[in-house]
Amino acid sequence: MNIKIIIVLLIIFNNNLVLGQEVVVVKNSGLGDISIRVRESGFGDFSVGFKDSGFGDFSVGITSIKSQANCVIEHSGFGDRSVVIKDSGFGDIDIRIKEGGFADVTIVRRNDSFADYLIYSAKDQVTNSEIIAALIDEIKKKANYKNL
Repeated sequence: MNIKIIIVLLIIFNNNLVLGQEVVVVKNSGLGDISIRVRESGFGDFSVGFKDSGFGDFSVGITSIKSQANCVIEHSGFGDRSVVIKDSGFGDIDIRIKEGGFADVTIVRRNDSFADYLIYSAKDQVTNSEIIAALIDEIKKKANYKNL
């Protein structure tokens, strides 16, 4: 009887961990749920700034442990949603990345697990564009983007 209760609790606890993670498929071409055009100069619908310290709208950390992540970046297969990153042409949203100065949304990169969002990717490096793709819904909210 006690073993059944423990097993049920473990299943419930394990499902809550899985439900807290979002899998985002990041693509460089093809079709997706949303397409974003990322640029470093010119104009965009809004701008996103990256900082290594200080204050920002939220912080992001990269983790090597998949089970710790709030968001898992995949580059193929299926996920909760898919985002196409474009360097040119037209996208549903144009985003300008800024490394300094004022931005509509500021993201602080953190090297510890105390970040607001932890991202996991099987790749060694996670680019700023991939961070934006993974957290695009939160970024749109912080930027007060009207087409939510």
